Parts: sequence; C-alpha cells; structure tokens
Amino acid sequence: MRGWAAAGLAALACAPSAANHEVLGDRNYVAGAYADAQAEYQLGLRAGGGKAGLHAKAAAAGLHTSDFSFAAQEYRALAREDPSRADEAADGLERVARGAIAVNDRTALAQALQGMREAAPGRPLGPYARIVALDAAAAGNTADALAYLPTAIATAPDARGADSLLYVFGEAAALAKDCATAIAVFTGVLQRQRQPIVQDAAREGIARCALMRGQAALAAGHPSDAEEWFRRAATPGSAIEVTRAAYVGLGDVALARGDVAGAVDLYQQSLIGGVPGDSLAQRAQEKLNALGRADSAAAPPQP
Repeated sequence: MRGWAAAGLAALACAPSAANHEVLGDRNYVAGAYADAQAEYQLGLRAGGGKAGLHAKAAAAGLHTSDFSFAAQEYRALAREDPSRADEAADGLERVARGAIAVNDRTALAQALQGMREAAPGRPLGPYARIVALDAAAAGNTADALAYLPTAIATAPDARGADSLLYVFGEAAALAKDCATAIAVFTGVLQRQRQPIVQDAAREGIARCALMRGQAALAAGHPSDAEEWFRRAATPGSAIEVTRAAYVGLGDVALARGDVAGAVDLYQQSLIGGVPGDSLAQRAQEKLNALGRADSAAAPPQP
C-alpha cells in the first residue's frame, strides 16, 4: 500500500504544472513557434492556470496562428478575469476582428464583436457591425441582428445603404414579433424615400405586422382595434396572402359584432386570389360552412 502511495506522489511531482507550461509557452513564443506556444498555454490553462496573464498570452499566440475563435475566447476570458485589463482585451479583440475579416471567418468575427461589447461597451464597432448584423439577420438570429444593426446603420457609407440596413432592422424586429418597432422602422423607410428597391418591401412589412397586430387584438377580445389593423393590412401594396388573411380577420370581427351577412361577404373575399385547398381557403370555407353558406364559397377559377 505504501508503494502505491509513493508512486502516486512521485507521479504528481513529475506532472508539469501550469507554471511549467507557461514557461515552456514563453520560450516557444519568443522563438516564433507560436503553435507550440499556444499548445503549452492551453495545457497550462487546463492544469489550473486561470490567471489573467495566461489568458492574454494564449490569446496572443492564437492571433499568430490565425486561430481567431480561440483568440477571441481568451481575450474575453482576460476581460472577465481581470476587469482592469478590459481595454487591453478590447484592443486584442479588435485585432481578432480584423484578422477574422481577412480570412472571412464570420464565426470568429461575431465572437470578437460580442467580446468587445462585453469588455468595452462604449467602443465603436465600426464597419465590423454591418457584416455581423447581416449574417445574424440572414440566420434568423434576431437578438444579434437587433443589437448590431443600429451601429451598422449609423456607420453606413451613404443614405441608400443606411435605408437598406434600416429595412433589415424592420424585418428583424418583425421576426422577433416586435411589430411596434417594425412598423415604425418600415414607415421611416417609406418616408425617407432614398432606396426605391426597399419601398415595396417596406409596405409589405407594414402589412404583415398590421395583420399580426390585428390577430393579437382579436385574440385579446378587442375587435375594434383588430378591425383597424386588419384594414391596414388589406391596403394596396400588401402581399396577396396577407390581404386574404386580413379579410378572414375582418370576417371574424364582423361575426363578433353579430353581422353575419357582412362576415360571409368578407370570408368570400378572402378566397379571391387563392386556390381551392390552400390553408386560407380552407379556413374561410370552414367558417362559411359553419354559417351554412358553403354553396356560395367556391373559389373563383384562376386565369
């Protein structure tokens, strides 16, 4: 038993410590063997060397090896472990961002910008924000899109570019179901009239949000508010499916008021532009069937 204990103690004594890995990492770093230095610093961190200095050294080695995700992770750890070195970490993260852009590493770029927001919230994110914002919007990541788009809009090179990004901001807000913000943004795009290509899309965005708000108002038992939103959703410029859904909503409002004839007429209008069997047509048909007016609800033939 004593032999086993002695062997265990000897093994522990021979095991490299975090400090030893740091020393080896420093030697490799000075010699320009950055990959070896990074490996030693990682081993030191795993061995329990969690001090801020080791994170800083590991991050710097990661920059030299173009391991930008690793470098971003370590600079973020540096800022968390030693807030007094937040500016140093933010400087490093900006270098990570530049390197990530050079090799088109979008994941590392997003990590670097998130770290900059954590370490130095007041530091301008500059042109990096546009790339991350558009990537986040394309991926449906509304939280990051909404976080970075204001900076991207503010630093856009011209008014047309700003309006395009403003439209993306409205889309992200709509996807996040923040229709109050989305409608305000889309309305701003229409009023500015600087980017014709997004004008029609902004009108459609307003209509989609108006439909969502109408449906929410109706579900909450506020038919008068719902009617206003549904009528806004059915205005010219709305997508056909939005208009048809708005007429279904208006039919529900009329029915809630006891206007059966009006509801039937509105449900029938929701069939215009549809095809038999589509989801909106089925909903309208079911409502007409419930009112005993199935014979008048056939969808018109398509041209």
